[in-house]
Amino acid sequence: MQVAPSVYFYPFTSMNENNCNSILIDGPEKALIDPGHKHLWPALKQSIEADGLRVSDITMVIHTHCHPDHMEAGEILEFDYGATQAMSLTEELFLRAKGLSFFAWMGLDEPKGSIGRTLEEGPLDLGDKTISLYLAPGHTPGSLCLHWPEARVLITGDVVFARSVGRTDFAGGNHMELAASIEKLARLENVEIVLPGHGPAVVGAAQVAENFKYVKNYF
Repeated sequence: MQVAPSVYFYPFTSMNENNCNSILIDGPEKALIDPGHKHLWPALKQSIEADGLRVSDITMVIHTHCHPDHMEAGEILEFDYGATQAMSLTEELFLRAKGLSFFAWMGLDEPKGSIGRTLEEGPLDLGDKTISLYLAPGHTPGSLCLHWPEARVLITGDVVFARSVGRTDFAGGNHMELAASIEKLARLENVEIVLPGHGPAVVGAAQVAENFKYVKNYF
């Protein structure tokens, strides 16, 4: 469903349909954030196409982090549609080290695709728009958040949710780094919609501010 101009939000509502929230940024350079598990890709594809968008037009798949429930379907976009998979450089290094253990832990094959582009904190050009990228370690070492000030949208992956925060007890997690990341995100201006990796969106400037105030109590 469309939640802002050129921004489509596909929330996790059923284990038969999705397993994490996915977001699509429309435009000349279409970017899909966190495509989820491979076996649930058909349901996400159907939802995207129901919004009048063509999956074949997606040029980049951005992984907020390397956990399989967020990134496993990326190889489908790469192999079947020619999209480039991307994540932060820090996260790719973590994926190739301890991060691959998550796939075995979940009984999954190691990813067969490739990270064709590594991202750093700063601006990301998507043709007719520029997205600001922020490294936000804590849930994983190289977690990435995306802020589009013009649309007042912040995409947080598993860093911060509605009235909750990401886990830090997995490999690569760090409680103090997560606290610092949330402090950094809370200072961003022009945020009226927070789209997390799981759970409902946080909508409204006052609600966003209150949510950040609430989650800081976790630290």
